[in-house]
Amino acid sequence: MTDQLESKILKGRGIFSSNNYRFESYFTVQRQLAHTVILIQHFESTKHLSHLFFNSNLWSLSGQLEDGRPVAADQLMLSRIDSTDENVAEFSPLAGLSFGQSSLSPPVEAQYPLIGLFDGKFSIDEHGWTIEVHGDERVALVAKRRSKAWGIPLEGLKLKLVNILKSSNEYHEKAQEIMLLLSLATGSGVTSYRHIVNWDNQEEIEVWRKMTGDEIGPGPIIPAFKLGEFLKQALPIWREWNSKKKSDARLAIIYINLSATGYLDTRLFQISQAWEFLASSWMPGGVLTNLESDLQKKIKAGYREWKEDNPEADPEGYWGTRITFPFKWPKAKRQIESLIESQRIDLSKIGLDFEALKEVRDSVAHTGKMRNQERPKKKDTYQLLLSAQFGLQLLLLTELGYSGLVFTSNEDQRAEVPIENYFKK
Repeated sequence: MTDQLESKILKGRGIFSSNNYRFESYFTVQRQLAHTVILIQHFESTKHLSHLFFNSNLWSLSGQLEDGRPVAADQLMLSRIDSTDENVAEFSPLAGLSFGQSSLSPPVEAQYPLIGLFDGKFSIDEHGWTIEVHGDERVALVAKRRSKAWGIPLEGLKLKLVNILKSSNEYHEKAQEIMLLLSLATGSGVTSYRHIVNWDNQEEIEVWRKMTGDEIGPGPIIPAFKLGEFLKQALPIWREWNSKKKSDARLAIIYINLSATGYLDTRLFQISQAWEFLASSWMPGGVLTNLESDLQKKIKAGYREWKEDNPEADPEGYWGTRITFPFKWPKAKRQIESLIESQRIDLSKIGLDFEALKEVRDSVAHTGKMRNQERPKKKDTYQLLLSAQFGLQLLLLTELGYSGLVFTSNEDQRAEVPIENYFKK
């Protein structure tokens, strides 16, 4: 398996085909970070490709690298033609490139160089799988520093999976769920831009295909040395969840990480939306108090009386809908409170104020920005964001059955504490 893949150049020869058009040529594969192109230079027929440049048909490649490995790609887009001095044709792979030879038998192992995970090596056995995160920590540390300095995702440690009874697709599904759970634990997108699958007959295939989920998030909530323990506890519960609950959790984790960058008002909007959609999906509908319900009934009765006197007004019922809109928030807030209460999380220990979060969310939704605030309060608004991120991370960890150490939510005094410190007594 190749080492850190920040930059790579491979050469080979193969057949390019698209519908009835077909030719053979030498080519160069150039990769910078996650960006890969296939170049054909000094190709005598480049000018003949020019008339196909605006054709939407995709190309395929079947060939061999200089090192002897087969190379293949099914979906290549002809992205550039330069018929000047060097006669260059450039193809962009839309669904990845594969190098090597696969087998129909189950693999013996698969490895996924991880984007965004730089420390926290472990090895566990879980439900027939051997799950290992390994690699050279010195190399990973350099990658971590570069990733932070450059603000881009880079490879760090590697995920290794072993289960001789599983197919390649089952390996990939397992890898994706592990990377998603690690994204929650590390507070940043953990994914892979390539994977390597091995068979017991010495066959190996390496695939360059960028997976989603490389957002740079707010930072870890679980210490690196506890990642193995976390997966050991979380994976059995994750297996029991239905696809809808998994999808909700995946979206919430993405929102947490997306809310770590960009304008502060947008970040607050994203994290508040995550709280609301998760509560509405996982909990029964909120209920109005007797006073609120009585007021809503009187408002509706007044609207109906007005409508009888003005039958031509509000033909689409827009005003009738809007006058009861304020009653949605009390129900939504109680759903969120029920979600928090279901895991006994103590909001006072997090410093999370949902009324303040709603005020910011509404302001951004209706005006595109936060309401004017005095400069001394900006720190309070930022702390509101951190509390909302931390609280949602904590909720998901608790839902997944994690019972180990977590980092405190206070950035100024970072410490490792038992997760139950944030539970109600």
